[in-house]
Amino acid sequence: MQTVTFVIGATASGKTYFINMNYSGRDVDILNIYDYQQRAYQEAGFGDSISFGARFRCLMRAQDMLLEDIVERLSAGRDVVVEQTFYKAKRRITYIERIRQAAEVRIEVYVMRPGDSRWKANLESRGLKGSCEGYGREAAELEFPNPAEGFDRIYEAVDGAVTLRMDAPRPEILERAKEELAREAEGIREEDEVRRRRKELVESMSVRPFWHYCEVCGRKEFLTAGDAYDSGWDYPPRMGHFGLLGPRTCGDCGIDGTLWFKINAPGRFPVVLEGELTLEELATWRRIKAEPESLLAEETE
Repeated sequence: MQTVTFVIGATASGKTYFINMNYSGRDVDILNIYDYQQRAYQEAGFGDSISFGARFRCLMRAQDMLLEDIVERLSAGRDVVVEQTFYKAKRRITYIERIRQAAEVRIEVYVMRPGDSRWKANLESRGLKGSCEGYGREAAELEFPNPAEGFDRIYEAVDGAVTLRMDAPRPEILERAKEELAREAEGIREEDEVRRRRKELVESMSVRPFWHYCEVCGRKEFLTAGDAYDSGWDYPPRMGHFGLLGPRTCGDCGIDGTLWFKINAPGRFPVVLEGELTLEELATWRRIKAEPESLLAEETE
């Protein structure tokens, strides 16, 4: 019977070392979630900067890619060893259910739990900043695997000493995990719907009329993007992007009187500090941040 072995634990807990010591040179396929995370970031076009929401979606994409690769290797008759974090039972249960649907296999997990001195040495050797206590708090988030999740064998590795640890089954873990996954899926669906409506709105701004405000002379006109562009307006979507600071001027005014010009003055760090803005500049900034919705109804003040 084929075997899937998960080696899980927090940052610098010794997962890679354990795999190298016990599986290097053996006829198994070794997969690492880190490689899939980097691939997901690259596919999404992210570099060093990424929002929390986008990061979460990339991590979910990495999880899906890794799971499908595990199933593919099993289908090819291979044993698989997987380096994962797997803090939460809901993530592990998703994997186990999918794997068991694909093949008859033995599924085991090793949980890396080094003591403080070993952890500190691991962190120092990897050049990681932060205290052992800080990473210990991270490790405390790990929900120790339970047989009810579907594992055949559960091992605990403490400073190199490996022991079999099969706690009493807790079926309620499955129910709780299913509920968490359902809430998570609903949240993602809601976010997707918001993004869809937002995308439709932004696309509609290319053809629908909306209010254009010149931040220099105060002129305002209700125009389509095409008519505004033909009249010389410096305005999204033809010029710049909705919601991002840039000149908002009519065809008769230059950019030297705009908030964008002020923020990008030589010797100034290009960041908006609301406390330094005039009332007019503050109104412009808040309108820009709320685009395109802020342009659909005429301002009355």
